[in-house]
Amino acid sequence: MNTRSWSEHLQKGLAENAYPCYAAAVGRGNEIFFREFAGNRACFPEPLPLTENTLFDMASMSKLMGTTMSALRLIEKGKLHLNDKLGDFFSDCHGKESITVHHLMTHTSGIPAHFRMWQMDASPDDAADTVLSYPLAAPTGEKVIYSCMGYILLGKLLELICGDSLDKIVKKEVLTPLGLRNTHYCPDKSLVCVTTEKAHDGDEYICGRVHDENAHFLGGVSGNAGLFSDLNDVILFSRMLSNHGEGYLERKTFDLAVSDLTLHCPDSSRGLGFQLFRSGTYPGGSNMSPGSYGHTGFTGTSVYVDKDSGVYCILLTNRVHFGRNTDSFFVYRREFYDKVYKDIKESEGAFSLM
Repeated sequence: MNTRSWSEHLQKGLAENAYPCYAAAVGRGNEIFFREFAGNRACFPEPLPLTENTLFDMASMSKLMGTTMSALRLIEKGKLHLNDKLGDFFSDCHGKESITVHHLMTHTSGIPAHFRMWQMDASPDDAADTVLSYPLAAPTGEKVIYSCMGYILLGKLLELICGDSLDKIVKKEVLTPLGLRNTHYCPDKSLVCVTTEKAHDGDEYICGRVHDENAHFLGGVSGNAGLFSDLNDVILFSRMLSNHGEGYLERKTFDLAVSDLTLHCPDSSRGLGFQLFRSGTYPGGSNMSPGSYGHTGFTGTSVYVDKDSGVYCILLTNRVHFGRNTDSFFVYRREFYDKVYKDIKESEGAFSLM
């Protein structure tokens, strides 16, 4: 494996300001082939170096690490079912009673991708009703619309089932079982975090506060975003994914979660919370096996696992520190994953099928 070329590629992205810092790892099961971090966790208002235990705003990776995993655990415990309908939980669904948990987790509910709750005449306590009352963007079940709003609603549904807040549910169902000691919602001010972008409501740069505006409006704990984590914890999480959920989820649950459940939708491939590689343009490049799985986060975080080999690849950045329109980042990310999986496939004995 040409790990030197992986490092050189990531360093080039730093030099060309595609991102201020990165933490990356490649492994399979308990093996780690590559682990590296470099750059500045902040450039503005002053340079601050990245450290090994710096927390990254995981953004939409929270959907996978927090909300999805909690839902899968509750499904295994019989507290939640994929065919459960919103009408079973919410008193007024505004015509959306037939939307199921399956629809929410595969992003086929028809609920819009995004709208600005924080600019609406709404209260955080009424978040579920705000989403339910908003018009659908497409008929339920007909197409994939990757929806932060659908996952906000899923988080609220989990809270109804458990009678507890989402952060406590995620701690019980995900963080404690997996030993993720450095993963938090609303991290304590004593913890070191990457800085994201300048806040829209002031001149200060956001650090230790969730970047996503809707999640911030909801107090930093939301089904779509809010988790902060470091490279070590994301490695532990990725090991579980690499091992098909062993020791955490039943194999049949995990296999269903990473199955393509949206074959009727030509433009997107989704499992239960997972983004899957089918063909064409993919954030994880084009050198993974069909059905490979993972997720990205808007702030510049991502994890992918190759389906055939179980090799995972992690890239954590704070690319939004330079602004949201950092197109070069997406090129560097895709090329990084392409390099990693191409090199591993070409390394004799390192990419044997599981």
